[in-house]
Parts: sequence; structure tokens; C-alpha cells
Amino acid sequence: MLNITEFENVYPPAEDSALLLRAVKYARGEVLDMCTGSGIIAINAAGIAKEVMAVDINPFAIRAVKHNAKINSIKNLKCMKSDVFSNLGKIKFDVIYSNPPYLPGERNGDWMDYALNGGKDGSEITLRIIRGLKSHLKRNGTAFIVISSVYDTDKVYKEIKHLKLSFRRLYSINFFFEKLFLIKIFYGKGRNSGK
Repeated sequence: MLNITEFENVYPPAEDSALLLRAVKYARGEVLDMCTGSGIIAINAAGIAKEVMAVDINPFAIRAVKHNAKINSIKNLKCMKSDVFSNLGKIKFDVIYSNPPYLPGERNGDWMDYALNGGKDGSEITLRIIRGLKSHLKRNGTAFIVISSVYDTDKVYKEIKHLKLSFRRLYSINFFFEKLFLIKIFYGKGRNSGK
């Protein structure tokens, strides 16, 4: 079991992290962990993949990932501060993981607002990530993204189809106030789409 230290101003591993962690077994080649938080996904993926890039807009999260990589002796992990894909240029990945903020609410400058609030209806950051997939996934690459029933998930599915990507729901967790889904998005031919 890897050691993950929790840091102030950084989203700690929670149930949604555990949901995404179930897909780490699919890590291969060059991997991106978008909205990395503590780095739990990136650090676990680094044990399987050739190289991992951990990205977050929060500078405290970048420090947390570097610390957690160091205490776990992870050498094949790089970190970058970026608002979604804005600083990634033309880098492409075999696999992209993301547990984006998905609660309805605006970011007011507090770093935990950035970790939790996904825009007015909650889906804004998720949709930005999905719209960047074709530019940052290698052909036949895959993305694993956590989405939430607190917003209209059909909006997410329609955007995936509009972009001519395919998807499949893999796992879900029920809470009294929401349901979380882990979806797998394919970029390439011969994939079946659907819920």
C-alpha cells in the first residue's frame, strides 16, 4: 500500500478517488492525471506506466504530489501547474485519468473551492476536459473520468458523442444525495458507445 500524506488546501483521497483508482490497472505508456489533488492516482499509475504527468491548477496540490512521490520512491512522475490542458501544449497521452471538481458552485479564490466546485451547474470543468481529449489522447487512447448525478450527466454523454468519441460506464457508487459514475472514453475506431 502506498503512503499518501494529506495536505491543507488539497483535496484528500475520498470515495470518488477510490472509484477512479479502480481503473489504474489500465495504466500504460504515458499517463496523465488531470486534477491530481494529492496525487493518489498518479502515484499508483506510476507503478505500472512508463511515465506519468500529474496536473492541477492548485500549487499546493503540486507540492503534495511531489512530496507523496518522494516518500513512495516514485521516479517516473512529473508535475505541472495548469488550468486543465492550458499549459500542456501538444503533449499526448495513452491514458488520461481525471476526478474533476463536480459540485455546482463558483471558484472564489479558496483552493478548496477549486477542488470541489465545477462551475455553475457542476459540469463545466468536466466538459472542458472532455473537449480537450482529442488534442491530448494518442490514437486508440482512453480516458477515465468521474462524473456525478448532481448535474445533468446526459449533457456529458451528448458532448462525448458530439465529439465522435465513444464511452462506457464502468462503475458507480451511490450516496443519499448523488450517484458517482466512472466512465471510460475511447478515442479510436471499433469502440461501442453507450451507457
